[in-house]
Amino acid sequence: MPPATLFNVLTSAGLDPHQSGDAIVVESAHFTLTFTWDEWLRAQATWVGELSASDYVRSIVAINSAHDARATPKMMLDAPTGLTTVLKADKGQLQAFAVEALPIGDGLSEAQLAGFVAAAFDGAIDLTREFHALYPERSPQERGAMLNIKLVDASPSQTVTPVRVANWFMDQGVEEVPYDAASGRISFELGDTPVDVILDDPELLKIQAVVVADRDVEATEVLHLCNRANLDSDHSTIFMRSDGDDVDFVATVAVPIRAGLNDFQLSQALHDGVVGVVGQVRAVINQLH
Repeated sequence: MPPATLFNVLTSAGLDPHQSGDAIVVESAHFTLTFTWDEWLRAQATWVGELSASDYVRSIVAINSAHDARATPKMMLDAPTGLTTVLKADKGQLQAFAVEALPIGDGLSEAQLAGFVAAAFDGAIDLTREFHALYPERSPQERGAMLNIKLVDASPSQTVTPVRVANWFMDQGVEEVPYDAASGRISFELGDTPVDVILDDPELLKIQAVVVADRDVEATEVLHLCNRANLDSDHSTIFMRSDGDDVDFVATVAVPIRAGLNDFQLSQALHDGVVGVVGQVRAVINQLH
């Protein structure tokens, strides 16, 4: 994907992007947004407020609640000098991030780029709101940049529908693809892991795996494992959810689809999404044993 196309979309939206190595960067009063790409286009928002090791537990609790409340963005804590080093020493600087991602496939249209830039800014604003609520004294008081962007809905051929998703699974050799119209879900199991493809939102494709913890867990330990797993995963976001007496681990890949996906991009989203959520939730469960 040529950087010039993304530059044009950002500039047309009233922003002032600049190149930094292989990335495109947009700076705002409250966050820095960095766009990178390989097989997926990613936008990473970094909150400008200062965090230290003593803020870690409070922050990962808030991040877990945010993930439980909405599918995007993926939020994480890391450290410039390495998270393990900072936590072991119980001192040092932390940073809060939010990430959105979109499969590139054989190339993104300008409409898809515009929709992704809007989703990335929404995610950056969500990150800012979460951490401003936690640490208002560390958050800038001035207004952030305004985004002026034209969003275009998907064409009929690129709209993500249950039929297109079911056809993809059948192309993979799955004979039956059960779709529940009431919940907007296609549900199946990969190995012994239940997976849902959720189509209840015209702006978001969600692939989700939910596994119940098979032993008592300590909340802080689990939230730390989830944060580390989110740092390690290219696509998936995992969090802990209390469900009565049970504790669920919920892994989700969420892809913005307002401008649609072509067949190549949809295949990439579904393949990487299913592999991502199953691999991530199994990895966290295995670390608890």
